[in-house]
Amino acid sequence: MKLLRPLLLSVSIILFAWLFISNINLINVATTLNEAEISSEIKKVNEFTDIDRLKEFAIEKINYMETIRNRFAENAMIRVAVISVLIILQILLYAKGSNMFSTKTTR
Repeated sequence: MKLLRPLLLSVSIILFAWLFISNINLINVATTLNEAEISSEIKKVNEFTDIDRLKEFAIEKINYMETIRNRFAENAMIRVAVISVLIILQILLYAKGSNMFSTKTTR
């Protein structure tokens, strides 16, 4: 029972770190690169003269956006599960209530 609290705390810290690291990738640090990519895509659209090729291009982009949305949904479900586990771990740690850094032993 003495090892349960430190074990739960360790698992909790590892999950918090994973959650933090997985969310760092979502920060848009290359704003100018993204703006250049958007300008390039707009230039491609403006160069189309054939409506059928423009439709193919649009459908391809819509399918790509759907794929990205599905990936974000899967990642969101994983994060919700991790947050749920963290909440349960924190409740267990709070309920345990003893201070693991205490030098006082109880008998």
